[in-house]
Amino acid sequence: MLTDQEYIILYRTLVERDVFMLAKGLKPRQRELEDLARRIEERSGTLLSISTLKRLWKDDLTILPHPSTLNALVSALDHQSWMDFKKAQTPVVLTPPQHGSKPSRAKKLPFLWIGLVMVAILLSFFFIQGFKRNGEASAVREKIPFRADKSVTSGVPNTVMFSYDLSDVGADSFFIQQSWNPKNKVAIDPSRNYFSSIYYYPGFHRAKLIVDDKIVATARIHVKTDGWFPIVEQETDEDHPIYMDKKSIFRNGTMQSTASDITASGIDLTKPYSHTYYNIRDFEGVDSDNFSLETRVKVASAPNVLCSFAQITIMTEEHIFFITMTSKGCVGKLYLKLGEIYQNGSDTDLSALGSDLREWQTLRIENINKQVKLLLNNVQAHEVAYKKDFGKIVGIAIAFNSPGSVDYVRLKKPGGETAYADEFE
Repeated sequence: MLTDQEYIILYRTLVERDVFMLAKGLKPRQRELEDLARRIEERSGTLLSISTLKRLWKDDLTILPHPSTLNALVSALDHQSWMDFKKAQTPVVLTPPQHGSKPSRAKKLPFLWIGLVMVAILLSFFFIQGFKRNGEASAVREKIPFRADKSVTSGVPNTVMFSYDLSDVGADSFFIQQSWNPKNKVAIDPSRNYFSSIYYYPGFHRAKLIVDDKIVATARIHVKTDGWFPIVEQETDEDHPIYMDKKSIFRNGTMQSTASDITASGIDLTKPYSHTYYNIRDFEGVDSDNFSLETRVKVASAPNVLCSFAQITIMTEEHIFFITMTSKGCVGKLYLKLGEIYQNGSDTDLSALGSDLREWQTLRIENINKQVKLLLNNVQAHEVAYKKDFGKIVGIAIAFNSPGSVDYVRLKKPGGETAYADEFE
């Protein structure tokens, strides 16, 4: 029988292979651990910090995580509990000792039973404690007031003012997390009832009130834009993006950012960057389970960019959908998320979404009752079916990693009725 430490090593190996798709011997990076935290939260409802996941990947792991943490961890591998994960693994056959006298069956039985009893007692204690913590968090979930109010109706930056009441909650730690990203988590004082935070990105954010690693309340924050709003990003020490000149991106009947526009924003074109056009608004009640979205995009060549991409993101009340396109030689880097289905080019054939992005490419997303077809230049390129409900469409974003242009965006309801269209004329 493996020890729990050995099962954790096995868990890490399976996550590295099946979730991160890493080559043998490579360790997950910060971004991959953030993706793992988001995956675990989606499947288990438990938010694990990046520091917790980093400790799990240390070679000198001596202290086991709490049973509730173990249960959450294995949800990333589609197991219901840590015990379920252990049972699903191939039994390990231990080789009997080769030297010395073999203990008699009669002598071994008492020690075997003592060991089994001790294991049962320990497991019962840990799991009862885990269930108790879960029960306590659930018991206070509906009693804790948690509210978020924006300082301005639309636009960024936007200060969001949170109010809460934790006066009757006994716990060790209290946090507010701005969105899905665990990096945007800040400790709060439970004796107070006010905290403010600046949102630098538009979107439909889901703030979380966290008590002892448990989400006990949430608040929805719709940070809208006034039409299309361009943002450019490059990895620096700054914790906020760069806002481009909105007036400069509309020219010649398109929405576009040239290399000069991006350089003028202080971006070094020789280093990786991305720029995104956001349109966050109420789209007249368009349901994410039934709609069609069509857009036409292209990119300009850029220094040191070997694989140019264009990504279309659809924000919903519950999550995001996104589709990427790239050149044919780079299709192994493609990825998409539709509903709860996530696919990437390393283990799914997404090659039909590869094309010459230096020429105009038309992408149409047709969703009929959660049956999604992706058409590239009027030819079906991929198909996905999903099951969960994700609510109304509340935002669209189009991103590039080199200067990109958009010819038009057309969002339609079932039956072909136009809900939103922009021809950029």
